[in-house]
Amino acid sequence: MAATVTGARVLEGKKPTTVSATVTVPATSPLWGLSIATTVNPPGTPNPTKASSPAQPAATKITPRPVIRYAAAVLTGQDDVLASIAPCFDSDSARIKKQRLKDKEDSWVLESSEFARCTTGNEVLAVADDIVSRIHQILALYCNFSPVLSVDCISWTNAEGESLRTIRGSFSVNVTSSKGLAELKSASGTQPLGSAVFEAMTRGVEVNEALTLHGDSGLSWSQVYDMIDLVGSVKGIVKAGYATRKQANAVRQTANHYRHQGSKKNPTLPANPPTLAQANEFARGVLKRWIASCL
Repeated sequence: MAATVTGARVLEGKKPTTVSATVTVPATSPLWGLSIATTVNPPGTPNPTKASSPAQPAATKITPRPVIRYAAAVLTGQDDVLASIAPCFDSDSARIKKQRLKDKEDSWVLESSEFARCTTGNEVLAVADDIVSRIHQILALYCNFSPVLSVDCISWTNAEGESLRTIRGSFSVNVTSSKGLAELKSASGTQPLGSAVFEAMTRGVEVNEALTLHGDSGLSWSQVYDMIDLVGSVKGIVKAGYATRKQANAVRQTANHYRHQGSKKNPTLPANPPTLAQANEFARGVLKRWIASCL
C-alpha cells in the first residue's frame, strides 16, 4: 500500500523537516509499513492555491469524543540497546517492555498514562514522539547516548473495543535557499563564491574557525553570542557597517541572557528581544559579510 503526499510546501530559511503521512488499519491487517511517494512540480509549475474555507455550519451541541481503551507505541531500535534501557523506564508515565503483537511477535513497546487523554491513533503518535524525545534527553545526559529508538506505529483499541493500528511513513526534506545558492554561484574574482570561501578556509585559521563555530545546522544562543564576539563584538560590527548598534546590542544581550539560564545573576533581556530564528539570521548575515571582507 502506498500513500502519495501532494501539495507539501516547505518555506525557505527553515530547518530540514520531515514530511509524513499516517493510515489506520485493523489490527488483523498484514500492513505494518507505509511508503510515501512524492512528485516534485516541474519547473514553471505554479504552486496550488489554497482553497477557500467552506461555509461554517450552524453551532451544534458538542458531545464528548470517545476515549481510547488502550494504546502502545511500537518501537524500533537495536534490540540489545532497548533491552538495556527498558529497566530504566518502568513507570506509568513511561514504560518500555516487550509485548507480543499479532504478526509481529515480541515487539518492544512504549506504554504511558499520557495516552489516556488521546482519542485517535494519530494523537497517540504525537504524544509517543514527545515521550521518546524526553527519554532521549535523559539517555544523552546519563549515558552519552545519541537517539537510539523511534516510534514505528501505534497499536490501540478504540472505545468500541476495535483493535487498530496506526502506521506512519515519512521522508526527510532537505530545505535549500535559492537566494543562498545564487549567492554561492556568483563570481568572486575568477571563481564562484563557494570556491573562494572554501579556499579561504584552507589558507588561514580565521575563516575556518568562524565556519567551524557556525557548524552545519542551526545556531544555539551560545553560538550566536560567540559568533558576534568572533567578528569583533558590537563595536566591530558597528564600525564595519554590518548592523546598527541597537540591532547588535539586542541580539548579543538576548544571547547572553539565554546562555546563562540557571545562573543567579542571569543578564536581563532587552526591551524587544529577538527570537532564536531572528538571532540566527542576524548572526549569519554578519558572518557572511565578515567572511567577504577576508576574501
